[in-house]
Amino acid sequence: MSFPITYWYGIRKEFLSRERLIEAKDAGFNLIECAYDTETNQQVLAWCEELGLKANVNDPRMGIALAGDEGWESALDAIIADYRDYPTVNRFFMRDEPVDEYFPTLGRVARYLHEHDPLHGEYVNFLPHPAVPQIEGMDMLDRYNLHMDRYIAEVNPSLLSYDHYTLTFSQVASLEGKKPARLSEENIKRNGWEGNLYEAVDRPHFYDNLMLVRNKAAEIGVPWMAIILLVEHWHYRWPTEGEVRWEAFTALAHGVSALSYFTYWTPGTAHTEPWSYHNGIILSDGTRGEKYEIVKAINTDIQALYAGLETPLPNGEVSAEPHRSVAVYHTGDEVDRLATPFTPFGQVKGITTPEGDTPRAVVGVFGNGDRFMIVNKDHDAPVTMVIDCDAPLWHLNKSTGTWESCGGTYTFAPGDGELFAC
Repeated sequence: MSFPITYWYGIRKEFLSRERLIEAKDAGFNLIECAYDTETNQQVLAWCEELGLKANVNDPRMGIALAGDEGWESALDAIIADYRDYPTVNRFFMRDEPVDEYFPTLGRVARYLHEHDPLHGEYVNFLPHPAVPQIEGMDMLDRYNLHMDRYIAEVNPSLLSYDHYTLTFSQVASLEGKKPARLSEENIKRNGWEGNLYEAVDRPHFYDNLMLVRNKAAEIGVPWMAIILLVEHWHYRWPTEGEVRWEAFTALAHGVSALSYFTYWTPGTAHTEPWSYHNGIILSDGTRGEKYEIVKAINTDIQALYAGLETPLPNGEVSAEPHRSVAVYHTGDEVDRLATPFTPFGQVKGITTPEGDTPRAVVGVFGNGDRFMIVNKDHDAPVTMVIDCDAPLWHLNKSTGTWESCGGTYTFAPGDGELFAC
């Protein structure tokens, strides 16, 4: 079983071909965004069947169904009929980032889909919790749980999906003692930012949002998906490889069921300021950007880690419910409120540096507690960690997919995640 990996803003229609789908597959994507007219969607789905891919379908008639005008049921009937014979359909896209007031509309359409096409789920993507309209006097985390509860009550969803982008930048008078934000020359020139200084800022609550959605998905028993910031736009900087690795592996350490990247294709200059999209996986002219090979390598590592959760150890031991996330801990200082400080678990007693200091890391525990993923929170520099374990320690070699004996000391690349067993 492979781990589902998809994207937003897919192959532009004028570039669309079977070869372009192969290009996406070669980069490690197995779930395609299919967002064209109905006839083109059907062609893409046929190619997906040939190539062993699945697809989320965004059909233009969904807007008719959501509007609720007379005949909206007929629009859904036509969608269901037109895609019934395509086994590569995964879900039908409905809406991105709805507010509470829109949930009854989504519920009306979702109920019809669930009743008349139970084989395919719906796809709705949530707002991040700082963007949900607040209620005076209510704690923001409680407000987000209420937001999700209202959605669940109305839609009875088969998936929870959200985006929370934390890699931002801010103009400063001086960069002394600060991390410069990575911005492309094209973006700087386009927005007239020459001569300005910009600091890289990681907004708080990234881990809070992960835990809120993780916990809610576990509560109602559905999979969940996190979306990774990749493209430079608005007040979000151009992520480095270490930052993208940190986003992806941190979500994986929290037990995420699927990942998506924003964006695959670069939206291009048609978008007005200040959005200024730049440097997606594929550039707006159809050529590969720097992130193509980076994401390809990350996606390969994701599949290796996911498979490693159920791969028997050299001694033959297997883990019960290997992909089930049972705990998430943090070592080192952390401001997010739902970040649980590290507590010894199983045979693991502690994680330090060789000097005896505490590194900043995420520790995700899986299965029956014998397998755990560690993610280096420093997405700019490698960090060596010492794992104190009362039993033989194993490390998954991501390149070979095999378990190897580990002495307890391991150096993590910037933002990287590694899988261990003890």
